[in-house]
Amino acid sequence: MAGFTDLREKLKSMTPHRDTVFEHSNGEKRKYRESDDDDSEYEERRDAEARKVKSGIKQASIFTQEECALIEAKIDEVVAKADKGLYREHTVDRAPLRNKYFFGEGYTYGSQLEKRGPGQERLYSKGEVDEIPDWVHELVIDRLVTNGVIPEGFVNSAVINDYQPGGCIVSHVDPIHIFERPIVSVSFFSDSALCFGCKFQFKPIRVSEPVLHLPVRRGSVTVLSDYAADDITHCIRPQDIKERRAVIILRKTRPDAPRLDSNSRSPSIHSSERRHTLKAKRSHRKADPDAAHRPRILEMDKELQRRSLSSRQRRHGDSSSENSWRRTDEREPGSRHTHDHAPTRRVKMRRH
Repeated sequence: MAGFTDLREKLKSMTPHRDTVFEHSNGEKRKYRESDDDDSEYEERRDAEARKVKSGIKQASIFTQEECALIEAKIDEVVAKADKGLYREHTVDRAPLRNKYFFGEGYTYGSQLEKRGPGQERLYSKGEVDEIPDWVHELVIDRLVTNGVIPEGFVNSAVINDYQPGGCIVSHVDPIHIFERPIVSVSFFSDSALCFGCKFQFKPIRVSEPVLHLPVRRGSVTVLSDYAADDITHCIRPQDIKERRAVIILRKTRPDAPRLDSNSRSPSIHSSERRHTLKAKRSHRKADPDAAHRPRILEMDKELQRRSLSSRQRRHGDSSSENSWRRTDEREPGSRHTHDHAPTRRVKMRRH
């Protein structure tokens, strides 16, 4: 597999069907095709690719509403245990509006990589993450084996992705050198969608039109293999997470998958000592249905807030109070402020 230094390069190489974008002299960008024939050819390519994706997807509704409710209660227990810091160091990975819980096997990805790009992911050393909970075997894996979705003994890695409204996961391919195929996922809490062949842009976040938009229902099982697993990226868009949604991803690691050498890493706590209570990195965010569409506060706004806070702290920390320098001003009405703690202009902050 060719190496990439940037996720954008990877996405560009894996979605060659995208429109060419031209920039006008005024900075405005627009998509361009030369003729109606190009439109027709473009749509044919998209349709052909969508058919390839569909050929590598299988879906089934296996879990009843009652079974979903029981499994969802178990997921809530995982979240509560993680919030108390009771899991091993690399079991829990937190991000805005999305938390991941690794069991059986965990691996480095994204910003955790020393070198960016596909093929750089590595499994953690054995014992770095907690074992797969018994309830995942009993309530989920065994049901899939019984229904012929996966063979017995296939799963040695289970990941729970817990999304809040507006959460997402960017376009990616599950590392081919880490995981065997198929990739199996089971959805809980609410309906959502899995999209293929999207491009992400950030600040603000925007997602291009997918090659294929695949609905995934609560209690349904989705199995990816062949083209759908290996030759096109998949993602979850912010607009497709309207309510809390969790997915349990079940995979098997390759026997020759590269693994981090614990001896080459910085000294860490021995695995037997890792079960001490760890402080949660970030609280579990409350559901906010508008989170995906609310612009971030501008960096300029943040800087103004920091300056205002810093100024207030300096005034309160000074040996002379605000009232004392006001009294000084009253005694010298004609004089200008010569001290360092001049009143700070109040700026009314707005979110645009």
